Amino acid sequence: MPRISPSILRAAHSTSPNLARLLPVCRDLESAENELRWLGEHASATAPTNRAAAHRLKAMCERRRSGVPLQYILGSQPFGDLDIKCASGVLIPRPETEAYTVHLARLLKTGHHLPRTTTATRAPEQRPPLRIVDLCTGTGCIPLLLYSLLSPSFPALDIHGVDISPRALSLSRQNLHSALSRSQVPPPSPGRSIAFHHGDILSTSWRHEVLPGLIPRCDVLVSNPPYISPASWRFGRDELSYSTRKFEPKLALVPRRVSDLPRGCRSEDVFYAALLDIARVLEPSTALFEFGDAAQGRRILQLALEHPFSRDAELELWRDYPDLENPGDGGVGAETSIHVVDQSGKGRVIPLRGCGNIRSIVVRKSKPRTA
Repeated sequence: MPRISPSILRAAHSTSPNLARLLPVCRDLESAENELRWLGEHASATAPTNRAAAHRLKAMCERRRSGVPLQYILGSQPFGDLDIKCASGVLIPRPETEAYTVHLARLLKTGHHLPRTTTATRAPEQRPPLRIVDLCTGTGCIPLLLYSLLSPSFPALDIHGVDISPRALSLSRQNLHSALSRSQVPPPSPGRSIAFHHGDILSTSWRHEVLPGLIPRCDVLVSNPPYISPASWRFGRDELSYSTRKFEPKLALVPRRVSDLPRGCRSEDVFYAALLDIARVLEPSTALFEFGDAAQGRRILQLALEHPFSRDAELELWRDYPDLENPGDGGVGAETSIHVVDQSGKGRVIPLRGCGNIRSIVVRKSKPRTA
């Protein structure tokens, strides 16, 4: 990380001591000025007097200087058209997660990634029910944004979020209540619902005994599971920031140790083996799983190619921003496909969509799911 020049530090201090407090963590004046503006607006809106607001702003800048994420200090993070509450102990929503959630919703509204019986030519009132499941839901940002974006197109819409953390489930339900009170999402009705449940995805008994009774099937399965390796967490590798390691929950980032790790599966990839097993139970037409980087993406791709659920499915890899065009300039990230060899030794070409870092895998079943 480049050092900050003394001249920039002096310029920040001459403008405002609070700006100087933010500069070390923001790294440049423009970012520090933006954060100071947001923190100042929050302090003014939440303090009873100007004097109290000034004290609160200084305290918030001190917390930010120590590395506390801005979202925990402000208490929220924009996610699409929603304002998602954030709190210590629950993972903060990322822009890349928002990007693929919005893109997925756009595809679903046009009839892509759904059974062939659900087509874009049907009027919304004629479309069959759509059921979506989000595993490792955290703040509930993915189910809530999908619920907001898809409700106008699917009057019969059923969305479920699942997480192992009681704190995350409490926050996801708070976010649902907040979105309802602000009219950011439509109220539940007999044909339209959203709910959050406790569940341990790595538990074999939960997957095979509890889950089928809780959610018999779904059309779309989404997950942003823990995928950081223990070494990356311990030593801050793979661009994992100090702030993330110190303040965000390890439970949401690093898979816990399991005694029955699948053969050849790394500890940081264990959730994907479980997710594919769950997909085999729920039989979604589309499954979308976020991961950490291109190397992990290749490993998850191999898992998918060998798993009964996805062995014969259409596979894609999405970059950070799947709705943006690839630059195609021959530089880093310009590839539009990945060549792999499946279990039978047959070569396959897997499309890469969008621009940015390789971020998620999409599994699409080519045949409509049987009732």
